[in-house]
Amino acid sequence: MVKGKIMKAAIIESGTVKNVALVSGSDFAQSQGWIVSETAKIGDSYNAETGEFTSPEPPPTPTPQVVTMRQARLALLQQGLLASVQPAIDALDEPHSSTANIEWEYSQVVERNRAIVLMLAQVLELTDDDLDALFTLADTL
Repeated sequence: MVKGKIMKAAIIESGTVKNVALVSGSDFAQSQGWIVSETAKIGDSYNAETGEFTSPEPPPTPTPQVVTMRQARLALLQQGLLASVQPAIDALDEPHSSTANIEWEYSQVVERNRAIVLMLAQVLELTDDDLDALFTLADTL
C-alpha cells in the first residue's frame, strides 16, 4: 500500500469489527493493530488465521402477531386446514366452544397468542412452529 493513500482499516476486538476508520497509509493502521480492509463493516467477524471478514447472519424475521381473519382463513385453506377448524371448535368444551365460534365468525383479526387460538392449535395438533408458519404465511396474503 502507498503511504498517504486514504484507506479503510478495521478495529478488531475479540474477533469482531468494533469500528472502521479512515487512515492515511497502512503503516499507521498496522501500528495500531488495525486491519486494512475496504470491505469490513462494523459487526463483522474477523478470522485472524485466514484474514477473512464475515458478516453476521441477519436476525430472523419476527413472526407476525396479528393477521386479518381473511388472511388467517386463506392461510388455513392453503395448508389444507380450513375444513378442520369447525370440527376443532366443536370439539372444545363449553364455554370455550361457544367463545371460539363467536371469535371465528365475528373477529376481524386473529391474534397469535390468544388463548382460543392456542387451544385450537392444540386440537388441530399444530406445534408452535406450525402456528408461527401459518401466521407468517397469512401475513403475506
